[in-house]
Amino acid sequence: MTRIRTHAVATAAFDQVEKRRDLSARKKYGALAHKLPGMILQNGLAQATGFLLAKDGDEHRALLDDLGAVLRAGGTLDAPDRTALHSAIIRANLVQTLKLTRHALEASAWIKRYVQGVLRVDATGETLTEEPTS
Repeated sequence: MTRIRTHAVATAAFDQVEKRRDLSARKKYGALAHKLPGMILQNGLAQATGFLLAKDGDEHRALLDDLGAVLRAGGTLDAPDRTALHSAIIRANLVQTLKLTRHALEASAWIKRYVQGVLRVDATGETLTEEPTS
């Protein structure tokens, strides 16, 4: 059976977020995941991934690793680690950058949605008590 790319991206995002249930910085990871789509839109993909790469927190490394895994699953970029991911992004030409940005926004939106639904963490890092709404 042929899978569409969006399904592969959604599945990979779910799998990555599911693995973060036991992360010691789960709430910080969740709050950061909520901010990632906006960071990409406001600052650009290269600067957003550079920020995550520069920070020393477990949540920053985990989110960048998860973004890379989701992009790999979607067939967008085959970077084996977070440094290679950032390197590929900053070396991309204009057309590649636009494609990477579009796919990273899609991936980060899925990650954000699963942080709400699976980890039950909101944008402030607090645990959600009610079922998430749209």
